[in-house]
Amino acid sequence: MPRPDVAWVGFFMLVTLGWIALIRVSSAEATQHQVGWRATFAMWTLMSLVMMSTTAVPVLGALRNILRTGSIAVWWMFVATYCAMWIGFALFATSVQRILTDFGWVEDHRSALWLSGVLLLVAGAYQFSALKENCLTQCVAPMTFFMRYWRDGIAGGMKMGIRHGLTCIGCCWALMLLALVGGMSNILFMALSAIVMAVEKFPAIGKRVTVPLGVMLLMGGVALLALQFIFGAQPTNHLHN
Repeated sequence: MPRPDVAWVGFFMLVTLGWIALIRVSSAEATQHQVGWRATFAMWTLMSLVMMSTTAVPVLGALRNILRTGSIAVWWMFVATYCAMWIGFALFATSVQRILTDFGWVEDHRSALWLSGVLLLVAGAYQFSALKENCLTQCVAPMTFFMRYWRDGIAGGMKMGIRHGLTCIGCCWALMLLALVGGMSNILFMALSAIVMAVEKFPAIGKRVTVPLGVMLLMGGVALLALQFIFGAQPTNHLHN
């Protein structure tokens, strides 16, 4: 019987613990009306790391195969720097949420509906962009990515982790920001989002998901904005009240 890969065992243990922590934190935040910005950043960080580590399994698997007889430290450095890129995204997302909250576009129900429609349209349109296509191509072909950008040693693992982290952000940033629509305390939304983004990165079927997903997001955004327009809901700005 083959011995279990220590790297994978450690990785999946961390991801599992991350999902457990995310469920507990999201449940706690769902019962609170006011959450500090440090807690919001912590939530974005935990959500980004857990969800995107789940979607990164194909590229991590390809790297593990390449390094089967090499240093495991290179693999972990890649994982660490990949995660660091998503922590940076979490800081960006927290800043966006704070700006939107300061302008009254999150807590006010009518404004939040307008915001949701716009975010759905942005995410849907981005599915058809050249940047999305380029980033997704690198995500669904990890061996091609490593053949093109391979660097040796631990420093090389760091450089490749940074590059792939940025590529992954380029692929998924718009879908991740839909957490502002689905709710950061909605664990079902986060789980479904992680599954969709993971499927989109699988080599055999990834690109077949992109267009239908983009169409559904656009239809959802148009429908939501149309309903707001028909029923006369106007976005409000609490700063001017």
